[in-house]
Amino acid sequence: MPGSGDTTEGARMETRQLGRSGPAVSRFAFGTMTFGGDTDEAAAHEMLDAYVEAGGTLIDTADIYGSGASERIVGRWLSARPGVRERVLIATKGRFGFPGASLTPAYLRTALDAGLARLGVDQVDLYQVHGPDDEHRVDEIVEFLAEIVAAGKARHVGVSNFAGWQVAKLARLLAERGGPPLVSQQIQYSLLARAVEWEVVPAGVDAGVGTLLYGPLGQGWLTGKYRRDQRPPVGTRVARAEDMTSEAWHRRNTEEVWSVIEVLRDVAHAHGVTPGQAALAWAADRPGVTAPIVGARTVAQLRESLAAAALHLGEEANTRLTEASTPLTPNYPYGMLERIAGWHGE
Repeated sequence: MPGSGDTTEGARMETRQLGRSGPAVSRFAFGTMTFGGDTDEAAAHEMLDAYVEAGGTLIDTADIYGSGASERIVGRWLSARPGVRERVLIATKGRFGFPGASLTPAYLRTALDAGLARLGVDQVDLYQVHGPDDEHRVDEIVEFLAEIVAAGKARHVGVSNFAGWQVAKLARLLAERGGPPLVSQQIQYSLLARAVEWEVVPAGVDAGVGTLLYGPLGQGWLTGKYRRDQRPPVGTRVARAEDMTSEAWHRRNTEEVWSVIEVLRDVAHAHGVTPGQAALAWAADRPGVTAPIVGARTVAQLRESLAAAALHLGEEANTRLTEASTPLTPNYPYGMLERIAGWHGE
């Protein structure tokens, strides 16, 4: 039974290779940002069990999640489930949230060692630098990334929240200096956040870097729980969002957003699924995408998302959603490039 240490083989989920050189990962990854906050340890362990039983293989955490609580909870789950470590890939991140946080190798070494201790493991399958900073160049972490793979502390390395040019540069420097390949980038991407399509996703594809998506449900906006011009229910993520966050009501209560949600509802209804499931299926099948990262506050929310792991909407539905959510193209350089690409001198 879930929670009892049972490691019985569960269902199989479609897998994809993470980048050109990374491991095979399940179509949906599982994000643990809520662990130690909205989600207590018992519920967190139940969710991890449910994810593995559904065939999921990639569990993503970070040192900043719950100020280390998420890593500890995942670590205790691993310890209580004999044999499960061999069936899952553990990914964590470092860069934010602690005194002296920066992109310097010295800080990142300390962050990784602390993360390994909280997880109770000697090695993670994927270590991701959680973001750049404005004082240190990406060049500075090449040696660090090579060092942690050589030392056996990480099997693979990736980044999160980097610009496209930074991903391209880091991948090139690692290759030139004989380091490990950069196998992944983790970025925010959804029907409501598609600006990464202009540079970040193509940069990853060109460099052989897989793309993991966080926020594929638009921080809750794509679940169907919110209604046009009706304030969000008390206790929901949007209701609690601060003004500065992208999911804040005043930022997304717009005609453009509601138009996307209306099309999403229509597509979901036609396929007999929820809006959230349709949004996840669309995201998972976008060009250049390896896997969306699904997160949840409750087991029920997670199970609803996992039910979409085998869902493919088809070309017509995906096209409807893509056209409805296509953002306005900045005139330069992207608008100009679109015009040039389609101009043949007539």
